[in-house]
Amino acid sequence: MDKGTRGTHSKGKRRSRRLLTILTAILLLLTAALLTAKLLPSRTLAAFTGRQYSSRLYDRNGVLLYIMPLEEGMRREYYPLDKIGTNVTEAFIAAEDRNFRRHFGVDLRSIVRAATQNRSAGRIVSGASTITMQLARIIWPRKGRVTLAVKLLEALRAVYLELQLTKDEILELYLNSVPFGYQIEGVGSAARSFFSCEPSSLSPEQCTRLAQVPRRPSEAAPEIQFRYPARCMHFVNHAIASYRSRGAVVPPTLELSIDSSLTGQAEFLIQKKLEEFKDARIHNGAAIVLDNKTGEVLAWAGNASFEDSDHAGQIDGVTVRNQPGSSMKPFLYALALEEGFSPASVLPDIQQDFGSSGVYVPLNFNNRYNGPVRFRTALASSLNIPAVYILHELGMQAYLAKLNELGFDSLKGVGTNLGLSLALGSGEVTLEEMARAFSVFTNDGLLMDLSYVKGGTSSKESWKRTFKSDTARVLCDILTDESARSLGFGHASVFDTPYPSIFKTGTSNQFQNIIALGATSAYTAAVWMGNFEGETVIGETGSSIPARVVRSLLDELTRNGGAANFKQPVSYRKRAVCALSGMLPTASCPSVIEEYVSKGSGLVPCSWHYSEGGRVRVRYPSEYQHWADSRNFLGNSAQETGDAQGPLTITYPRNGSVFIYDASLPPSVQFLSVTAVGGQEKSAVLQLDGSTVGNAVQVFSWNIPLTRGTHTLTVICGGERTVSEFEVK
Repeated sequence: MDKGTRGTHSKGKRRSRRLLTILTAILLLLTAALLTAKLLPSRTLAAFTGRQYSSRLYDRNGVLLYIMPLEEGMRREYYPLDKIGTNVTEAFIAAEDRNFRRHFGVDLRSIVRAATQNRSAGRIVSGASTITMQLARIIWPRKGRVTLAVKLLEALRAVYLELQLTKDEILELYLNSVPFGYQIEGVGSAARSFFSCEPSSLSPEQCTRLAQVPRRPSEAAPEIQFRYPARCMHFVNHAIASYRSRGAVVPPTLELSIDSSLTGQAEFLIQKKLEEFKDARIHNGAAIVLDNKTGEVLAWAGNASFEDSDHAGQIDGVTVRNQPGSSMKPFLYALALEEGFSPASVLPDIQQDFGSSGVYVPLNFNNRYNGPVRFRTALASSLNIPAVYILHELGMQAYLAKLNELGFDSLKGVGTNLGLSLALGSGEVTLEEMARAFSVFTNDGLLMDLSYVKGGTSSKESWKRTFKSDTARVLCDILTDESARSLGFGHASVFDTPYPSIFKTGTSNQFQNIIALGATSAYTAAVWMGNFEGETVIGETGSSIPARVVRSLLDELTRNGGAANFKQPVSYRKRAVCALSGMLPTASCPSVIEEYVSKGSGLVPCSWHYSEGGRVRVRYPSEYQHWADSRNFLGNSAQETGDAQGPLTITYPRNGSVFIYDASLPPSVQFLSVTAVGGQEKSAVLQLDGSTVGNAVQVFSWNIPLTRGTHTLTVICGGERTVSEFEVK
């Protein structure tokens, strides 16, 4: 080989080595770039994959309640690939990217084919955009004019997506994001809007037609067929708000705890009662039903109708704060049991002062004072004064602390300002709080965690103990006692259920709020009725109205059984006691009953009853003497002992007394009982601020309406007169 040939050959080798080096360097750079792309996350991609979708909310039986719209009414539902269906995926691959499974984001053969066809036609007749490239444009939208550089960048982004995601992940993300016009994105919302079905239920023909829409929405899209549901919206809105309050995102599919059929029944029952009492200004009502075993909310009717714009139908009555009236009393009495009171304890149902300045306690709803009443009767008949007496004895702070344990967040920071009227339910709370707290009695003293999703979110082990088991069991026994309830309510048929149940009702704010609570071993129901306008309800419309709705709901829930007997307390035993004094009965006690008494506690013989001259007489304790005198009962009074009548004296109210008007209760039950003794005549006349109220014979007693201001009472008996002044704040 000559020198020239050898030189040429040597130069060729050097060029080959340089080319190989360059190619190797390019390969290494590409490999490094690919590895970097594989490992380097994209904030834009992360934000896109984590964006909000239109959540589908179902009731516990699979009934679609609501599909959440996104910004500006956009509907974009998310479906996993296996729920979209093969017919849909294959139709879109056939229409958009036949080589989807074989390319790496960019289809070179399609590019060559499209370039050839477009050159031959002299215009664009075919595109080479892959599904991955279309997804890249959705994730990174184009801005400004489309240039070759823009297309190259989209191609690189498509390759990046192929490195970051699997083919199935790319296809799933694309099908859930592809726009169809009409504020619709994703095949799920498109199938629902155009064909009123889930994507997996589309026919092959519908799939083919749907796949044509993204390229030409205005030409290929069918007419909108689907009307989006809006069922149980008070509860749906509350459930969504609970997620957002925790900073959580509502999942794409959410099975709620609610039974839409039961909720619909509650709305129907409320609407029926509202129609019946519309002339009494009862315009609104709400109901909630809880599963005592799981804590799930089974029914939630915030109003009779969400669409009732005339009466603020969109306001959720379950979460609105109202005064619950006497329906709060069981919590106070349960605390009293744990602080030393007994079911056999005797409580004063008489006019009395609490504290140095005095506090007025209104009459009970049976418009009388009943004197000494047993704990059981006072609660079952919902007497007002014994409840105030208990609160005064226990102290405000102790009761407020217990209400806090029971989940009454509405009372935080305001309870101490309410005074003793808190015993009568003057604090504003929600119906949800009331129902949850009332369930502790049938749950053996445990306060359950409420769940808005099917299946619950916690177990009973995590529920908070608020009362001892026996306390809750005694309360259930009292609230089922028809005999003890008769003093206040008579024999109300609404409470007479064929299954074990407890009830408590309440009325407040001049009957603006009427509330009923009811529970079995398995369920708790609560109903409020009134109006959101703040108008006074016309007439004395009672709490038996919502009680009948509660009864109907419990009837439905126990139609197939499920209401077990309430458990009996183990640390109490039934013992015979005097029906009047609650003490161990003697031969002189005319009426004996059985009552729960704590084991180990000793009963003392009754000191109230004694026999004299063959007759049974009663020696009332001194705190009841004023009450006994006003009714001419035999006792250790002047009438019994034969003492002289003495000078005419107003025994109640005492001169200088100060009373507090309770604005939470209707004026029709706010009276002051005036009593006087002495005088030389058998009749006396009462004057209030100079005007005659009425005449009384032998027993000098009058009931006068309580009104704010300073007042003067004058009692005239024959030639005698006596005066007493009092103030009502």
